[in-house]
Amino acid sequence: MSYNERTFRQTALPSFAHLRRLTDDTGLLEHALGRIPRRREGYTTDDNARALWTATEWLSFGERTIGVENVAELGRLADVYLAFMLWAQEDGGWFLNNFAYDRTLEPEEISHDCQGRSIWACADAWIRLEGPRRETARTIFERSLPTFGRIESLRGQAFAMAACAHVLEASRDGAIDLPLDVKSELRHHLERLEAVLCQAYRNFSAPDWRWFEPAMTYSNGVLPWAMLRTYRFTKRPETYRVGIESLAFLVEAMTAEEGWLRPIGNEGWCTNDSGEVSRWDQQPLEMFKLALALEEAAAVERLVEHEDARLVGSARGHGAGDSSADRGSRRPAVLGRSALEDGFVLGEGQHCSYGALRDMCRDWFYGANDLRVPVADRRDGSCCDGLTPYGPNINCGAEAALSYLMTEALCLRK
Repeated sequence: MSYNERTFRQTALPSFAHLRRLTDDTGLLEHALGRIPRRREGYTTDDNARALWTATEWLSFGERTIGVENVAELGRLADVYLAFMLWAQEDGGWFLNNFAYDRTLEPEEISHDCQGRSIWACADAWIRLEGPRRETARTIFERSLPTFGRIESLRGQAFAMAACAHVLEASRDGAIDLPLDVKSELRHHLERLEAVLCQAYRNFSAPDWRWFEPAMTYSNGVLPWAMLRTYRFTKRPETYRVGIESLAFLVEAMTAEEGWLRPIGNEGWCTNDSGEVSRWDQQPLEMFKLALALEEAAAVERLVEHEDARLVGSARGHGAGDSSADRGSRRPAVLGRSALEDGFVLGEGQHCSYGALRDMCRDWFYGANDLRVPVADRRDGSCCDGLTPYGPNINCGAEAALSYLMTEALCLRK
């Protein structure tokens, strides 16, 4: 059976009722039994950073798109999540991650993934939220600067790198004011982290394994996304090549033979020595992060096409030929299959653009998956925690709901 997008396409906006249900005056609760919050499980900064990012993304659409009531409600929720981030951050800039329902800190080691994710969420809120919330997000972000050089996990480094590019680009475009010393520090970290991620790719990639690590595990799309988000600012050809190649490889690993997308299951992951992709315990997070990387690739494609068109105009103005080939294209060379130039070919020879693939990520939530069953409910914005051989996990926790809502938001972008 082949994938048929018309069967699963949804048009109405999702509700934020489940997000409200999981959020109290402290923050977003981590887990649920069914759709009822499990207070005993407490809170994580990871989820509250994701929630801040989600609220920022939806608020960026404004009242005309999502309505006055949703803007007011999401603004209230953004205040809760910002307050949580402010509370969870230590004086040295590190974020504590796990808190019990009584607001006491649970024993833990520093989570470097959480640090990078939190840095990104606060940077994005600083740039895109309005009013006093921006100043709070800016303060939290700047307090985290001393930790940039000590983040050790690859995904944490990817988030921090993308945040550097995001803030520097916003400063360049006049969206925020950035002190010169902060700008210099961010440029230093951006160049350093860009080199770290490129070196990781060189260390592990091979003709049949175009990836940053010896295994594809969780939150995989963050890595190509961060490379492409960084390329939009630095314009370094290797960063572009690594981002495009790794994204093409990730799509290949996440494509079922029948033509629909399939998350790499956390039952066994995918390693460079086995050649097999784990099928079950599929996580909504993987679909969101793939959609994020695909949307970023589409943004890079638009940027490259714009620069090519500008070069054509410049060439014409100087009496040169009528094509970008006369002056040279701004598109860097990509080794191997180029998704940007050739698109993706899925099951049964189906040719897909970035935008079409991003929309297929959303369709997975509505039933374009191995079991042909929905895992999300747009009526309240809830999402099952995973897909097993026996059906969807009935629990609808924070990470799954946020992954669903963010994927919907990415597909709403114009």
